[in-house]
Amino acid sequence: MSASLAVFGARIRTMDPLRPFAEAIAVKDGRIVAVGTDDEVRDFCDAKTQMFDGSRWAVTPGLADGHQHLFSGAELGRGVDFDRTESLDALRSRLVDERKKVGPGGWILGFALEYSTFGGQPYHYDLIADAAGEGPMLVYALDLHTAFVNGHALTMAGIDGPRRFEDASYIVCDENGAPTGELREKSAMQLVGNLLDTPSHSEKLSWYSDAMARQNAVGITSVHQMDGDLNTVSLLGELEDESLLNLRVALHYRMNPFTTDEEISEILGTAQKQGSLWTASGVKFILDGVIETGTAWLEEPDSHGGGGAPMWPDLGRYDQLIQRFASAGYSLATHAIGDRAVRYVLDAYSGLPRTNAKHRIEHIETAPDPTISRFAPEGVVASMQPIHMRWMKPDLSDPWSQRLGADRCSHTMRSGDLSGAGALVVLGSDWPVAPFDPRLGFFSAQLRRAPDLADEGAIGSSRPLSGEETLAGYTTNAARAIGADSELGMLRPGYLADFVAWAEDPAICDPRDVLDVEVQLTVVDAKVVYSAR
Repeated sequence: MSASLAVFGARIRTMDPLRPFAEAIAVKDGRIVAVGTDDEVRDFCDAKTQMFDGSRWAVTPGLADGHQHLFSGAELGRGVDFDRTESLDALRSRLVDERKKVGPGGWILGFALEYSTFGGQPYHYDLIADAAGEGPMLVYALDLHTAFVNGHALTMAGIDGPRRFEDASYIVCDENGAPTGELREKSAMQLVGNLLDTPSHSEKLSWYSDAMARQNAVGITSVHQMDGDLNTVSLLGELEDESLLNLRVALHYRMNPFTTDEEISEILGTAQKQGSLWTASGVKFILDGVIETGTAWLEEPDSHGGGGAPMWPDLGRYDQLIQRFASAGYSLATHAIGDRAVRYVLDAYSGLPRTNAKHRIEHIETAPDPTISRFAPEGVVASMQPIHMRWMKPDLSDPWSQRLGADRCSHTMRSGDLSGAGALVVLGSDWPVAPFDPRLGFFSAQLRRAPDLADEGAIGSSRPLSGEETLAGYTTNAARAIGADSELGMLRPGYLADFVAWAEDPAICDPRDVLDVEVQLTVVDAKVVYSAR
């Protein structure tokens, strides 16, 4: 059997304990057929094999982004990326430019705006009214748990004061009960979001293809998709049928307090669907919100008195649903940022049926030692995003730290401590909350800071991850988390043919230099999906 593609002369880090390193790899029909020396692998090749000289390459398994919102992220991309817009003046300038582009009456759309942009003052649409001009504006905060809108958008949505929601969503109002333009959590944000025109299907497919191509270019070969529904299942099938799916996707169905029994029965009735490049066997819950707005569930109130309640108004309903899905063989993923939320989820998972894939907790932004020590013995995956430290500062002057307070800030983003305690740590970006480039993840996991905070020290007191631990978080650990470790996450004959060639090995290069390590080749399912040549 001749290989369709092979790389020779490379420095290959296989992540396979039986053969950790090699110099050549060959693939065919979606699988790895040989890993070894050049001579060993050459026996699997002939004149039809596409051969690459890897003498200047370091090769690793393909990287999995362990927490992402692929399709909604691609759709948000039609707006302005406000990442690193660090002052109100800078924001106003960009809004003026965008109004010129969309014209009077058009929507200014955006995402990734930092809470610190407003310089510590509460948001009010008066701050940007003249810059946003004549027309509606909808800009999401960096965490997608808050939206900032202007007066035109409030009027169009009929928002003229506070409202009661069944979940923890709310409309921020001033002392007179007038809305300020800040909408917190999904139910409130949807009041404006639902006003947007629905893009055509062809437009969406174009956005999705572009997003996947950009991820292939930085070494991503699979994603753990955290906000799916039955329509997403149909979309994945269509993308695969049309040969447009250039990433593997592990889909998690999104659950919320208002998901009906009929909807749940429909999901369970489809069984655990899958294609060649995708699966739909996980379920995602959101138990709390975020630290910055006081909606994370904390053991003790934050500095503003927030953090006292979960997002789910009926925790018994959450307990019932996780039992139902776990009993049906689904893996569970729960967003839990605050220390009380993390502890509650661990308690709730205790005694649930185990699946081939593992139950997991997403984010875990603050947790004390007794909670950290539970993950490994209880078999719960810690799904972490070290890149989110890019919004934190060692001097605790950022909104996240000021809300939480110094004591709990020392317990932040403890991926290294979790790994050291034996927990399975999976790494990801939460894109579009943060950039998906895994090189930023390698940087943050090892140095515990943002690239632009070079002289300000590390965030928190947790042990950093090593380069090898970081690579495992994107490869072997990610595969184990979704129950795919018998065919994914390492380079071994018979495994799925996903790999990346780098200019340097990201696991051992100086983490201060990893952002400059270029991807040379990305292969998914034995096909080249990106080449720097």
